[in-house]
Amino acid sequence: MAPDLWLYFLAVLAVILLPGMDMAYVMASSVSGGRRGAVSSVLGIASGGAIHVAVGATGMAALMLVVPELFRAMLLLGTLYLLWIGWGIWRSADDAPSSSPSDVAPPSGAAIYRRAVTTCLLNPKAYAFTLALFPAFVRSDTRSLVAQTLALGLITVGTQIVVYGTVAALAVRARDLIRARQSLIARTMGGMLIVSALLTATRAWAG
Repeated sequence: MAPDLWLYFLAVLAVILLPGMDMAYVMASSVSGGRRGAVSSVLGIASGGAIHVAVGATGMAALMLVVPELFRAMLLLGTLYLLWIGWGIWRSADDAPSSSPSDVAPPSGAAIYRRAVTTCLLNPKAYAFTLALFPAFVRSDTRSLVAQTLALGLITVGTQIVVYGTVAALAVRARDLIRARQSLIARTMGGMLIVSALLTATRAWAG
């Protein structure tokens, strides 16, 4: 791997390891949906990451930089959407004690996947990364733009799958061990998603 790609990998890893919307959604989906929720959410986040790379490569990120109102509107939409998901998970805690797993139909894998893609696409942290760091690793005097985008995309998606896959596996294991505390889990995961949405949007808006 070229030295610049190693630097890109380390930068991506550092960003992904920071707790935020994507990680909170993967944890919540894994706890509520089990293995199906884990796989669907990780694949959805990774798909969103691939789209972010394409956005950076096609210049849409530069457009948002020139028109900051568009970026801020996206932050607002992303925050509202994730607050809605987090509140829904929080409220589901009220149903947990009186309902057995067989009484409550979990979201389908397709629904979890779609929400994961949307969560990633509306994540201000991801757009801040695309705007600030991605252009620094695209060089006009070496490989073609397509080859560079493919390499950076594979690094981004691969890192997301490894990190979030690990988080999902741990969340599923915790779910199996503490099924009796579903209400506490739902409130914790919903609260994490709400707080991370607010904090991430605030940092991106201020920066």
